[in-house]
Amino acid sequence: MLHIRPAVPSDLDFVVAGNLALAQESENLTLDQTVLREGVRALLEARAPGAYWIAELDGTAVGQTLITYEWSDWRNRMVWWIQSVYVSPGARQHGVFRGIHAHLRGAAAAAGAGGLRLYVDTTNVRAQQVYAALGMNGDHYRVFEDMF
Repeated sequence: MLHIRPAVPSDLDFVVAGNLALAQESENLTLDQTVLREGVRALLEARAPGAYWIAELDGTAVGQTLITYEWSDWRNRMVWWIQSVYVSPGARQHGVFRGIHAHLRGAAAAAGAGGLRLYVDTTNVRAQQVYAALGMNGDHYRVFEDMF
């Protein structure tokens, strides 16, 4: 059975390991473990805006995601951003992310959020040119929304 719960400080090692694996798998990046550990700890100790959520399958932690918050002037409400989604390889194709999304959608709506957003990699040549001219990096993302 799938259960989604807020992360607690004792989830630190699980979340750090998931973020390290996610960065390596999705972008071939090696993250600074000291910086990452302190960033995760700040969220788990509520010293930074955002929250981790843990997915457990039959009592074993198998997935995680980070939620951050952004004000939407168009909606006059906060929008929850789904970030750093990672599902352990052995738990993939078992509806874990679908369960995380459904749970977070309900939690966001109950909290009065305007909706959920997440981004995925894509290309937009014109935007890339504008951002590069401003000195920003060349990451390319596509945003998906589920507004309430």
